Amino acid sequence: MTISEAATRALRDMGLTEYETAAYLVMIQGGQMAASDISQKSGVPYSRVYDVLGRLEEKGFIQVQRGRPTLYVAKAPVEVVKLVRLAIEERIERSARIVVEELQPLYEKETKVTTRDVFVIHGRAAILAKAIAMIEAAKEEIKLSLPSLTPDVEEIDAVVDRVLDVRAQRVYILTSHVAEGLIPLIPHRYEVRLRDRVFGAGLVCDTRETLIMLTGGAEQQFLGVYSNHVVFASMAAAYFDSLWTDSRPLDR
Repeated sequence: MTISEAATRALRDMGLTEYETAAYLVMIQGGQMAASDISQKSGVPYSRVYDVLGRLEEKGFIQVQRGRPTLYVAKAPVEVVKLVRLAIEERIERSARIVVEELQPLYEKETKVTTRDVFVIHGRAAILAKAIAMIEAAKEEIKLSLPSLTPDVEEIDAVVDRVLDVRAQRVYILTSHVAEGLIPLIPHRYEVRLRDRVFGAGLVCDTRETLIMLTGGAEQQFLGVYSNHVVFASMAAAYFDSLWTDSRPLDR
């Protein structure tokens, strides 16, 4: 069976070197193999093969059966992917914690926190990152409007995931539809209301920060408008409240 170039590149993206990739692919197709056979079939020089196999074992891609001869066997790709994902998530979480704990106080010290600003955010990832930061920082109140509350909608998946577990005392969600399977997951202290149509997506946190999320254009471009101006947030909250009064509670 021919292995595609895309699969080979994917393994490289997951942290394997050229020799490690070649050795792993040979074992995927060959089952239990001795180092000499792996070297011969993969093209990895015999002088390097034990070093390559040792790194593959450390990275969790293979298992080693000690004996005479020692045999090497590839782990299932589904298992490998999970291990790599967990390792990446742990590394990112560790790095993120260091960055926030060390740099955020410095940023707040050197930046005038009273500065009022309105700026445009381009791209879905940047918009979602800002929305998640706002939600996680909110202490008193979150007002969120979304066209629909469904976990399989890519544009709001991350926001939905965060908004279901927040520190804010009051959470109001306005939408036109809530997925059946998501209803039991919504905390009872959250107020959720429905109206026939909800245009775009908006977020107001502690009547202090506002984010309006828009999509459009032939290439589905994502645009966000963020403000930490109290007047802007008050206007957005007032508009949310006007829609809220003209909506109906979610049955649950």
